[in-house]
This record gives sequence, structure tokens and C-alpha cells, in this order.
Amino acid sequence: MRYELHDGRILTWSLEAHVTTHCNLRCVQCCPLSPHLPTWAMEPAALGEDLRRLARVLQPGIFKLTGGEPFLHPDLPSVLDAVRASGISEQVSITTNGFLAQSAPDAVYERLDRMTLSVYTSAPLPERSIARITERCERHGVLLTVKRIDAFQKLTPDAPLATEAEVRTVHARCWMKARCHMVYRGHFYTCTRPPHVATVLGPQHPEMPALAEVDGLSLDGPELLARMLTYLEREEPLASCRYCLGGSGPWEPHAQLPRALV
Repeated sequence: MRYELHDGRILTWSLEAHVTTHCNLRCVQCCPLSPHLPTWAMEPAALGEDLRRLARVLQPGIFKLTGGEPFLHPDLPSVLDAVRASGISEQVSITTNGFLAQSAPDAVYERLDRMTLSVYTSAPLPERSIARITERCERHGVLLTVKRIDAFQKLTPDAPLATEAEVRTVHARCWMKARCHMVYRGHFYTCTRPPHVATVLGPQHPEMPALAEVDGLSLDGPELLARMLTYLEREEPLASCRYCLGGSGPWEPHAQLPRALV
């Protein structure tokens, strides 16, 4: 990957923040492993500080609030205010399964430019709810994209990848490294997996390094622009790639975990 600069900022496709890690659904192949994570919500002030630092060196085309389910956050308007104040991007979006979006306060819709509504065959959102969300987006000038999803790609391998060749192949084929950049707790990541994989799989794999540290770029310290560019253009796989199938995993029918397994 090679990145261009504009006015001293690196141009990227998007940047996202998991404003919650928990979710009201239990999707089997959830990318951030939400069904297995504890309840957690981003502090608006902490996110705002991270984004202010990033805004000096990064210019994503769109900023996405994701999760988990972002509408589980107890104060989403304050999160959106922090995003807007940072100046990180002119376009602010939210990705949701929709079950809570239909009853969210107007203050959320007033602060959004876009919404992506993921409608899963394993947990279908009623059409009347989609109609309600559509009406509210139209009223507030929010561009709505409805994605109907009947399959998920398997991301977590049954066992860690055994060879360096396998790890490099997964990394080379992975689309997430360019499309799923994330800011999380004072670090920038080229994909959304490192902190969550370590939390969920770390107890099973004592050999696993502290992925949230070794795979992330700290926002503290000097020369953030140079460090960011080097990090984004690196060709070496992340340590997390050994525990992920990236874009190489098979596609499986969408399903929900039984509650007893969550």
C-alpha cells in the first residue's frame, strides 16, 4: 500500500471507532468478536482527544462509529459532538443493526451524515422498523444504506496459523488492512482485530503477545506523521494475522450463537 498526502495529512479511505464493544446480537462470525467481549463504552472526551491528535496527520474520507452496537452507548450525541469537534472528517457515519436506531433521539440523527443499516437473515429487522429508520433519515438529511446480509466470512481460524508463509498469504490477501482502520484507546490500528482478538483468544494461547500494543501505533510521542506513514505502508503482517483468516476465510451462512455459548 502507498498513501498520498494532502496539506500534510495522509489520505485514507475511512477511520472507525468501536464506541461500544458489546452488542444486542450474537453473530457467530462477528468481526470484532462482540458476543465474547465485556460491556464497555467509549468515553467521549477520550475519543475526542485521540481524534484531535489523528486529525493533524490523517484525513479519512469518512469517519464511522461502529461497535459492537453503537446505539447501546449511553450518550451517543456527546460522542458525535466529540467527533465533529475534532475535525477528523467532514463525513460522519454510523453502522448499526437497527434494533435500537429506530427509537434513538433526534439529537443522534441531527449529528450524522450517513447510516449503514445491516439487516441479517439470522436476526431480521422488521420491515416496519426499516421504514421508520428510513423516514427519520430522510427527515434529517442522513444518507441511508441498507445492507442485507445472509453470510459472514470466517475470520477466526480453528487454530493459529502454523507457518510464516500462511501468515504472509493471509496478510497479502486481506482487505481489512486498507478498509478497516481503527482508533482505540490511544492507538491507531490498520484493522479492527488486534485488541479484541487478544482479549478473547489470549487465555487460550499463552504464547500470544500483547496484540493491542505490538500491532498498534501509539498516538503519543513525536513525529506522528512519519510514524503513521511507515506503519500504514508496512509489508510485514501484524502479529494478529496468525490468529485471523482475513480475506481468506470461507463464507458461511449467517447465524446467531445460542445464549448458553455467549
